Amino acid sequence: MAPPVSPTLFDQFARGWRGYVLIALVALASALFGAAQAPVMDAAEARFVLITKDMLETGGVPKGAQAVPVHLMQKASVRAFSPRRFSVIWPYRAPSAFGLALGAIACLWAGSALTTPRAAFIGAAFLAASIGAGFMGMLATPDTVLLGFITLAMAGLAQLRRPDASSAYKRLSALMFWFGLACALSISGATPLIVVALALVALVAWEGKASWLKSLIWWPGLLFAALVSIASLAAGLLEFPRLGADFSHYAPPGYYLVLLPLLLFPATYAMPAALRICIEAVRARRDSQHPFVFLIAWAAPIFALAELWPAKTPQTILPAFPAIALMCGAGLTAMRGRAWRSAHPAGLVLLGVAGFVIIALIAAVATLMPGDIEADIRRAVSTAVIGAMILAGAIAGLIYWRRATARAAVLVASALLLSYSLREHILPDARALNVSGEVVDALARARLAPNERRVLWIVGYDEASLIFLTRRAATITSAQTAVSAAKPGDAMVVEGRELAVTRAGLLARDLDFQTEEDPERGLAPDNGRRVALYVGSVTAVDAAAAQPRNP
Repeated sequence: MAPPVSPTLFDQFARGWRGYVLIALVALASALFGAAQAPVMDAAEARFVLITKDMLETGGVPKGAQAVPVHLMQKASVRAFSPRRFSVIWPYRAPSAFGLALGAIACLWAGSALTTPRAAFIGAAFLAASIGAGFMGMLATPDTVLLGFITLAMAGLAQLRRPDASSAYKRLSALMFWFGLACALSISGATPLIVVALALVALVAWEGKASWLKSLIWWPGLLFAALVSIASLAAGLLEFPRLGADFSHYAPPGYYLVLLPLLLFPATYAMPAALRICIEAVRARRDSQHPFVFLIAWAAPIFALAELWPAKTPQTILPAFPAIALMCGAGLTAMRGRAWRSAHPAGLVLLGVAGFVIIALIAAVATLMPGDIEADIRRAVSTAVIGAMILAGAIAGLIYWRRATARAAVLVASALLLSYSLREHILPDARALNVSGEVVDALARARLAPNERRVLWIVGYDEASLIFLTRRAATITSAQTAVSAAKPGDAMVVEGRELAVTRAGLLARDLDFQTEEDPERGLAPDNGRRVALYVGSVTAVDAAAAQPRNP
């Protein structure tokens, strides 16, 4: 008869190198879903990769560019994977996937000092597979790269609080803290300082002691951080952006509280249990050094500051995700050993509501594919049915299995399936969101692609993705500027609202705008406005033929 399996076997796996490898693979899969298929997302991603593309074409660093180290990482990725085609988006997205993997690994390392190996592994898996972090890891922006280094710095702080850590291990933890902080400072001067400073102030104020911080004063770590900061300042890479409220993204307080169950799905199920453990940690004696106090000091100040700040974007609370995910991992492992009657049903209800909203959003995106209203309804219904089956399977698994590892596996699998269906099968075919790609295809069909001899004028449509997908000869401008500077043979893309003004101005110069086919219709991702883009060329008008003849 075979001996029984040790209950600590999974814990041994979770704290070994295989656990870190598995977490990294989950994070990479979550971030790379749709990286090669999904179109360029306008607003932050398109503008950011446009700067990297300019660096590839010119060889220099544009003045005023921020997060330059991430631009350099993207530049190296494009040189390695697509050296001849700078308009392919997926190499620009590879560093973001690396950032999410680094953040998940650092989250596991931090959790190993604060919770059990099982809870730390589940929390890191929640972060790696979460809907919000995975989607941001797909985008070619500095957000997840910054998250990775900030999490590494906070993990170094967490390791310093281990009572059983040797002096050599504390020096290694201090070095990781300074390394993560220095790299994060080179990307964004304000965010890492705010996160670390708020966490340290909250910890010292709550516990009333700061003796454990003496281990940070180790000259190799301080020297490395100083050298990185000085090099960044000397190269003009380290910039501290002005903290000003952008009222174009205003949202009332409570915005992130409502959004959190969606962004951290599937950790949504364990949030009620994590809340109960947080309450117990706050009620505990201050000198007990409860491990959850560190996680609360990590997440709560960021969350509170973000809620009070007028301008709100989902990536603002991204540095708090690792701490909240670790809380949820600890809450999930504690549900079985404690007599909590409300945590499980409350988690199921919260998971069901958040999953329903996510499925509804995915079904809404499915209606943006080509076709009539009947085809849109069929796609939305089929997408909703598939999503409902995934969610129902997850809920059934949570009801049937009581082991924390089994429940975590069900939750992570459901989140990965939803992310895969959205980013691999729905976003690539949602042409109404990819108007820029449709315009580029129309230009190619009409043989009007911009080059050194043909300028492309873009009137009434200011999405940066269209510039990224075309060459440097493309120019976004007003109708008056395009009319005054256009020449016969130039290509032109005109939004329907500007078509009459543009044609009238061209006719005044004995020119005309000849459209090749029906307009490309869709939604402008920045503001959700419906657009109709006419693709054509500027032609000369024969003045004699244009004059009316005397009968």
